[in-house]
Order: sequence, then structure tokens, then C-alpha cells
Amino acid sequence: MDRTCPACSARLDQQATSCPNCGADLAASGIDQSTGAAGEAVRNTAAVAHLSTFAGLVIPFGSVIGPLAVWLTRRHRDPFIDQAGREALNFGISIAIYGSVLLVAALMLVGIPLLMVGVVAWVVLASLAAVKASQGQAYRYPLTLRLVR
Repeated sequence: MDRTCPACSARLDQQATSCPNCGADLAASGIDQSTGAAGEAVRNTAAVAHLSTFAGLVIPFGSVIGPLAVWLTRRHRDPFIDQAGREALNFGISIAIYGSVLLVAALMLVGIPLLMVGVVAWVVLASLAAVKASQGQAYRYPLTLRLVR
């Protein structure tokens, strides 16, 4: 099981007695690493990365900005957050591209049904990914352009 610092959530070696990132004394912290509390924080951050794509419903290109912000600020803390953030960012970029194309088609009154299906698929896929992340499972979105590796 991976250990994380209770103060800053940085990844730690199994033998570490202090955090190399923030210098916290792990022996004095009194937090039991076997409870999975830090693992829960990692899973919650990964779920937030997936849910942040919904920022695109409020802000133009928010589906890219939200996951990008989470990924850039939290990716160094755990490989699971890095993977989930990258996947959410790629999905957000794909949604922005597909949405732009469908919006142009909807303006011509041809793509209105496709735009509605796209929004429903966006909500379902991002919600499913967040649930999987909260369970500690990796999720790969279908039909996503893998631009950020």
C-alpha cells in the first residue's frame, strides 16, 4: 500500500520517517496509515478531476480549464491522480472539440438532436468516471482523443 504524508499528501517510501516534501514528522503524527484515509483523499481528488469537466456547462471551455487546473496542481501527489487528471483533461478537450462541431451543426438545425445526445453522454460518462475514481478504479473514456500523455 502506498503511504502518503498526512500534512501535504505527498507520496512516501515505506521506510520514511519524515516527509521529504514538507518535512512533517511521520512518527509524531499519530495517524494510522493502514486506515486508508490518505487513499480516500487521493480517490476524492481523482473524482474531482472528472467532475471538473462540468465547468464547461457554465464557462466556455471550462471542460478543459477545470481538469487542467486539478491536474496541474495535484498530479505530483499520486500516480492515480495524475492518470485520472490526464484522462479527464483529454475528455474535456474532446468534449470541447465535439461540442464545437455539434454547435455549428445545431445552428444549421441539423445537429440539435446530436447536441442533446452529446450533452447526455457527457454527463453520464463524467459521472461514471467520478464514481469509478471514488472506488479507486481507473476509467478510460470512450471516443476520447488522447492528446495529453
